[in-house]
Amino acid sequence: MDTLVALEPVHRVCQVCNLWQWRLATPPDTEGILLRRSRWLEFYAWTVLTAASGFTAYDLFQESSVQKEEGAESTISSIGHTVDFIQLVGMRVAHLAALLEALWQRQAQRQFFAELGEIDGQLAKALRVDVEGGRLLMRRQTTRRAVWILWGYATSQSLILGAKLLAPGHRFPVYWICYLLPLLVCGLRYFQIFTAVQIVRQRLDEIVVALQQLQLQQKNPGQDAVTEEQADLEHAAIERLIAVRLIYQRVWALVSLLNQCYGTSMLMQVGNDFLAITSNCYWMFLNFRQSAASPYDILQIVASAVWSAPHLSNVLVLSLLCDRTAQCATRLALCLHQVSVDLGNECHNALVGIFSAPEHLSIASPRSPQITQFSLQLLHQRLHFSAAGFFNVDCTLLYTIVGATTTYLIILIQFHMSESTMGTGSNGE
Repeated sequence: MDTLVALEPVHRVCQVCNLWQWRLATPPDTEGILLRRSRWLEFYAWTVLTAASGFTAYDLFQESSVQKEEGAESTISSIGHTVDFIQLVGMRVAHLAALLEALWQRQAQRQFFAELGEIDGQLAKALRVDVEGGRLLMRRQTTRRAVWILWGYATSQSLILGAKLLAPGHRFPVYWICYLLPLLVCGLRYFQIFTAVQIVRQRLDEIVVALQQLQLQQKNPGQDAVTEEQADLEHAAIERLIAVRLIYQRVWALVSLLNQCYGTSMLMQVGNDFLAITSNCYWMFLNFRQSAASPYDILQIVASAVWSAPHLSNVLVLSLLCDRTAQCATRLALCLHQVSVDLGNECHNALVGIFSAPEHLSIASPRSPQITQFSLQLLHQRLHFSAAGFFNVDCTLLYTIVGATTTYLIILIQFHMSESTMGTGSNGE
């Protein structure tokens, strides 16, 4: 089973949501699936992108009048409405960025899966990895993960919609078009990123296992020469080490393609999640402050908390998944330095330069030890997932978002207190 076949249901859904512009074709004279250009999908994506951009621009001009009408009837401060509108605009901008990046980087997406096919071929040929079993496992895991994410979105958004329907003067269709549809598309974009990172991690795990199974036969103290069988085993081990090095370099290039395909989306999605988390925390503060302990007020507080749950989950899963995938390089380095080498063994001396380094590995000299070459390769070719070069996506991102949310929440509360004081002073005069 080809990787594109395993992910075919995901690609079909992404085609509907304008996040995948390639047509999956099965030529009769070749095996697997090829990616063919579809002008209809590209035209459909440009049409939706233009319509969404026009709707966002139109609503920006209507914001002032809507805010005045709602501000006259609502007890919530104008700052709260402004924060809510910023959150809505952030969701639309993230949606537009995902659509535009999917169109702009469609060739990089094609290169990603082409490089992935080459890596799988090397894993099957050089390391004897069961690639077909891994793809079947990936398909089951992807399906299970999709069901859980869809269930989480459906549960949270159902509660939010229920709270909106109970609110006086609700506008259900407008709310659905303005926020929930872009939210679902952005959630699907997150799922694409999760799947791509999981693909990289699965290949890195195979490399780690292959390096852990690397065995160098130690010569007995009383043994004068190495037998032919031992020499064959040593030769196979050295070839395995070289294969691991070559595959790791291709995986490193695969991560670079992943950053190119999804870097802008990660930047905009994380920024939008930060806005949503901050906005919902501020609305919870306002609801607590003005709550009359009625069931409707309690429902609004719970809805604001649940509203931020998908955004929190997306940032948490993305950070942990990228961080653990990048840590696979550290595991490789530890496994590499646990390989015991007997320099008194002539076969082990093959590790000290008998096999020349490939020409395209410029970080290694032709006569340097193979283990040293691999160590330098791991040092210089570090795995990292970047949000368009602005920051690396790892566990430190969680601390940054928590600190920034706390800072801006305090600023918003101070503005609210100032607004309340000015309103009280005006009424007193």
